[in-house]
Amino acid sequence: MQNFISTILVAVDFTEKSRNAAVMAVNIALRHKARIILFHNITNNTIIDRTGKQVIGAETIDENYKKTEFALNELEASIKSQYPDLKLQTVIKNDSLVHAINETVHEETVDLVVCGSSGQQNFTRLFLGSLSYEILTEANSSVLLVPEKCRKYAFDKILVPVRVLEDLADKIDLSIAIAKKNKGVISLLGISNEDDLLKIKDAYQAARTSIAIKSQDYDSQFLMTRNKATQISKFSHEDDADIIILNYKDEDSWKSFFLENFFKQIINNTDIPLFFLKSKRMINKEKTDDNMGIDITLPSPG
Repeated sequence: MQNFISTILVAVDFTEKSRNAAVMAVNIALRHKARIILFHNITNNTIIDRTGKQVIGAETIDENYKKTEFALNELEASIKSQYPDLKLQTVIKNDSLVHAINETVHEETVDLVVCGSSGQQNFTRLFLGSLSYEILTEANSSVLLVPEKCRKYAFDKILVPVRVLEDLADKIDLSIAIAKKNKGVISLLGISNEDDLLKIKDAYQAARTSIAIKSQDYDSQFLMTRNKATQISKFSHEDDADIIILNYKDEDSWKSFFLENFFKQIINNTDIPLFFLKSKRMINKEKTDDNMGIDITLPSPG
């Protein structure tokens, strides 16, 4: 079976939630025989005058780089002491966060970006930007959001909603690969409103057939609702799921800046890891957003 996860980048900012994300990344890497990149980004402090951008605080930047290098090396050594055969490397970038991540994704052929998530996004953070949300929406790779309080690192029950048709076959194949690596069970959830009921039902039945043909244990259920994110989160609690596999597709994402879109709803209402699949076909390799005006840099240690 194709290995969907060969290289994992974990965004490290030396907080508890990023340490937990690193633990999750290690556990996934061990099961999938993948390598891990421990990644941290430092952005220069700048001012803008008549001559353009001017870097300030060069000594501070150099000091932060040395602190970051020391902290990453310590983390790498700690992981290596427990898992000596695990392939590990560290990467430090000096750029805007998303551009630095995407540069590394391209250079290292990253399959999955893992980052910690604190969950709730209140009104203020909607304006200032959330690190995990920014990475989710802008990274040129599939993304796994790991809630800060998540302490289960095996995926015994894998919830796979069928709600959109794009890249569904890839999502099913990925889910089967994860289930086999974890000796887990897929919980297939068809979820639709009245508008696209027939298309989603057909796709749901095709997904069931595909899973059965590949001899993967699964159970299945179909729900009718317009509140898809809420119902998926509710079902994940009732089903005692360990991870949710989602297509990176949100039919309501640009409806309104102030509306709670699918992504924000499911992040806010779910306390298990969320795997957002981005197929190679849909990723725009030309993204170079400098994120002007929003400081989303991972803070330096110390």
